[in-house]
Order: sequence, then C-alpha cells, then structure tokens
Amino acid sequence: MAASFLFYGWTMRKFFKLIFSKFFIFSLILLAEIGILVFFVLFLNSTIHSAIFTGITIALDVIFVLYIINSDINAEYKIAWIVPILFLPILGCLFYIIFGRKRLSRFTRKKLTRNFRGVECLYESRRGVLERFEETDAFFASCAKLISSEGYLPPTDCEEALYFKVGEEYAEKLIEVLEGAKKYIFLEYFIIAEGKFWNRVLEILTEKAREGVDVRVIYDDIGSIMTLPFYYPEKLKKLGIKCCCFNRYRPVLDVAQNNRTHRKIAVIDGEYAFTGGINLADEYVNEQARFGHWKDTGIMLRGRAVQNFTTMFLQLWTVEFGNEKYGYEQYLAEGGPGKYLCVPFGDSPYDSNRQICEDLYIKIIYNAKKYVYINTPYLIIDGEMKKALVSAAHSGVDVRITVPHIPDKKYVFALTKAFYSPLVKEGVKIYQYTPGFIHAKSIVSDSRYAVIGSSNMDFRSFYLHFECDVLMYGEDFCKQLRDDYLDTCKNSELITEDKIKIRLHSQIYRAALRIFAPLM
Repeated sequence: MAASFLFYGWTMRKFFKLIFSKFFIFSLILLAEIGILVFFVLFLNSTIHSAIFTGITIALDVIFVLYIINSDINAEYKIAWIVPILFLPILGCLFYIIFGRKRLSRFTRKKLTRNFRGVECLYESRRGVLERFEETDAFFASCAKLISSEGYLPPTDCEEALYFKVGEEYAEKLIEVLEGAKKYIFLEYFIIAEGKFWNRVLEILTEKAREGVDVRVIYDDIGSIMTLPFYYPEKLKKLGIKCCCFNRYRPVLDVAQNNRTHRKIAVIDGEYAFTGGINLADEYVNEQARFGHWKDTGIMLRGRAVQNFTTMFLQLWTVEFGNEKYGYEQYLAEGGPGKYLCVPFGDSPYDSNRQICEDLYIKIIYNAKKYVYINTPYLIIDGEMKKALVSAAHSGVDVRITVPHIPDKKYVFALTKAFYSPLVKEGVKIYQYTPGFIHAKSIVSDSRYAVIGSSNMDFRSFYLHFECDVLMYGEDFCKQLRDDYLDTCKNSELITEDKIKIRLHSQIYRAALRIFAPLM
C-alpha cells in the first residue's frame, strides 16, 4: 500500500513537472499556430468559389513541386516534401515555406562564414602535414582533402589517442583531466542532466572557476529541455561559469528549431580533447539504467589535433556571443608532430548541400577491401548510403551494422527496422545489441581507417545538426575499434531474413515512415 502511494506521488510529481514545463507550454503554442494555419486554409476553401480555389491550389502545388524537383537537395528529402504538398493542398505548401528550408538564416550564415574562415592560423601551423598524409596513405589523404574542402579545418596529427569502450571509462578519464585544468575548460554537449555524473563535473568546474580558470559550457536547449530548468545559464554564471544555451526553443514555427548542436566536445587547456557519443548524464555512464545496459564509446586526443576541437567550440561560441576579442590563437596550444594521423572535423547545416560525414562514410565503404563495421543507434539512410553498403557486400566485404535491441524512441526504432530487409537480403549483416541500448557512433574499415564522434547514421545528423567527429588512421587505434566491435557482436543478435517477416499493417506503417524519414 505504502509503495503504491509513493509510486502515485512520484507519478503525479512527474506529471505536474511536465505540464508546467517550458517544453509543454511552448509545444501547446506551436500546436495552436498549426491549428490557426489549418483554420486559415479551411476558411479560404469555404469563402472562395470552389473552382477558383481548386485552380489556385493546383497552380501552387505545381509551382512548389517543380521548385523542389529542381532544387539541389537529396532525392529522399524531395519525396518527403512532395507527398504532403500533393495530399495537403495549400497547407503542405505553407509547411514547406516554414520548415522546408534546410539552410540557416542569412544572419546566422554570415556569422558562421566569418567564424569558420577565421582559422587561417591553423593552416599556417600545419604546412607539410598533408604531404605526410600522402606519403603514408593516398586514400587517407584524399579523405582529409574532402574534409578540409568543406569543413575549413585542416588535417593534423596527435601524440596520444585513447579509445573508450564504455561511457564509464570516458567519464573517469574526463574527470581526471578536468581536475588538472590550469587555463581553460570548454564543454559543449547535446544533453546535460543533473545527476551523479554531471554533479561531479559541476563541482570541478565550480572549483576551477574560483581558481581563475576560464570555464565555458554550451548545451543544447532542446536536448536538455527536460533535464535542466530554463534559468540554468544564470545559475552557472553565479558559480563563475560562462554558459550558453544554444538555439533556445521558441514557440515559433521556424526551421531553425531543427538546427541543434548534437556535438560532444570537451577541451582542457588546449592539450586534451574528448568526443564520442557520451553526454553528461547518468544513463551514458550506466549510473542509471533506462534501456538496459548503455553501450557507448568515445575518444580522447592529446597533441595539436586538439586545436581543431578548440576552434570548433569557439566557432559556435562566437555565434552566440560575438567575435573573440583577441582571436582564437590565444587558446591554441602548440604541439609538434604526433604518432597518429587524424582529422577532427565538424559538420553543420552551414555546409549547404554537402554532408561531410555522410560523404566520408560512403567514401570509406566504397574503398573497403575486407570489412566495414558500423555502430549507430539509428539506421535511417538515403539511397546513396544504401547503394554503397550493398555494393560493398556484393564485393565480398564483411559489412556489419550494430543497432540497439531496446529502443529509446519506438517510432525511430520502427523506422530503423524498415531498413533491415533491403539491406539484409543483399548481404549486409545487421546485429541488435541484446543487453540494451547502443549509442556508439563509429565506422572502422580494414584496420586502417576509422571515424568516431557524435554523428548518427540518420538524416538529422547528416543534414540538420551541428556534429563533430574524428577521422583516424593507423592499425594501433583501428584494431581497438575492430576488437571492441567483434566483442559487441558476441553480445548481439544477428538479424536474418526469417526474423524480419512482419504483418501487412506493420509493413504499411514502416513504408510510410520511410517516406517521411528525412523530416524526422
């Protein structure tokens, strides 16, 4: 009885916290705005002569469809918008005007352009590095050129590269390095949640701020909207910590709401940089079990490769707070040639119609000779990626993709499953991580090339979010990813064709989800 009463009390507290939250209230306002749009269309339909309205509708549909067909965007993205425009006349056009633009606002693009191109100092210090890449491995050098051409961050190297198989290892090392900070600490994460992990980090940040260390934190408003109160930046400022809540959630129908910072970056003194799939929340380090065992991975770099991460952080920081008074140079620690060749890079909506991470994945897959192993929590891919995976499998390459067994979002998991059949029947092996949820984002091929970071294998990461990843070269590092991946497969279920036979209504549901996948 007492237990039931406590559970009821806990449930009611969660309920009231939800309905009085900024997210819930703003979402109601957004739904009201959508309702007004629907009412507006219905009003027009009832007041304008049907023949005239039908003519206007057809004309608008034709104009918008022709515009979308001739636009330089992904084919799946085109289909995802053409369908609602044709089936929801006028309303579909209005939604496309509001949400269909993938590009950032002109003002934001100008700021990003200025900031992204203000890093010439990095290139000055990297002269001769690309030549070293070309002498070592021509394919890896071509990957580095691909990244540099679009990401404005040059190829580099590092003295040390530590791979973390689970979030617990990542957290332990991060806390150790944070405790030794002397000059500055830059943190940028999609999710920060109050709990054992973040509270320990916050204790260190507060102490370091008192010591005069420059401590800055960026977190995404949508990512943390259910885990942090709206006044949290002010709370951190009182502790001496500079804080930015990126792209605040507003009750306005605007495509910019889709452009989140999904990056996970920690830079300490310009000497150490961390990235991967781990956010600053307890479930990522298995202090809280939400979806069974949480399998995540990360990487720590030491050496001049850290400069790339420092620059990425400052680029986004200056978008919110203006240009740095003294430029980036003061934050870039010097370093000589390192053991590992690598290219830390960012991907963003600013990249126009180029998707750096997706292009890099495809390039690595087509180049594979023996194997390609991929970890991703979500498998929502376009035709180009599917073609690359199938082509590699048909060429005798061991192509494997590991996804969760216990999903965090059921509709996204249903969409992931919609891609099982077209891949499995063509020879691509798909594994589900049976102990729980796999949140790792990585690809490794032939024990020579690897990418690890924050990018999921889905449309949101490839097209809409700010992301960060590291392209790594070398057997020493890549074999660690390979061995960990094979160990993960031992704890995973291989999905065969007989296991993906589903009922007709599920087939229809997943087919519909695939059409609208680019918009999710």
